Amino acid sequence: MKNIFLTALLATLLAGAAQAQNQPHKFEVGVEVLNYSPFAKSDYNYYKSRSNNKAHWLPGVVFRYNLNRFGLRSGVGYTTETEKPYYSSCANCPVGETTGKELQTKLGGQYAHFQNAQWLYVFSDFYYRRYTSEDNFTGGLCGCLNTDLGVKSNGVGNSTGIGIKVHTFKHFYLNPEVYYGVLRAQNQQTSTDRNSGASYQSTSRTSLHAPALRLNAIFAF
Repeated sequence: MKNIFLTALLATLLAGAAQAQNQPHKFEVGVEVLNYSPFAKSDYNYYKSRSNNKAHWLPGVVFRYNLNRFGLRSGVGYTTETEKPYYSSCANCPVGETTGKELQTKLGGQYAHFQNAQWLYVFSDFYYRRYTSEDNFTGGLCGCLNTDLGVKSNGVGNSTGIGIKVHTFKHFYLNPEVYYGVLRAQNQQTSTDRNSGASYQSTSRTSLHAPALRLNAIFAF
């Protein structure tokens, strides 16, 4: 099913770029409009998110410098989200909310293999990811489950794939990319009981990988 989806998506993107022109500009700046991970597990984008947020809108900005068919890439992304967990079958579970923040910085390169089709290219980005969250819970049947949870996660990853440039105006184009992302992260979780003041820490490792796609809006000059 995954292979069928990605094949159909790639065919659609290539068809949309059939009339694209080569990009003569050296500098490109833009925004990442959408990042979508259709097959991501519930913890793909976040360390321990209670919801499976497969789509992220306007998560970052991108910068590129082109040297003929080669290009240098960089980007910065930041997302934040607050959610309230819901337990449909747990009468004694605490209630509260979780606020998560994620920062990504990335650096990579791209290459257009065909001289007469520089709108089609392959790329590879390496990135650093830092995620933090603050969880505040209370309640339960006893009314005494007052707990603060804090998470810090630092990791490195890579995303490799293909992209196309679909020109809409002389200096502006849409830029879909399909890629496979891999992440390795070290996590630290701190739990504190607000009633007793007792706290403890635990550590873990995260290994995540999934295909994904993004859509960039680029201004070239």
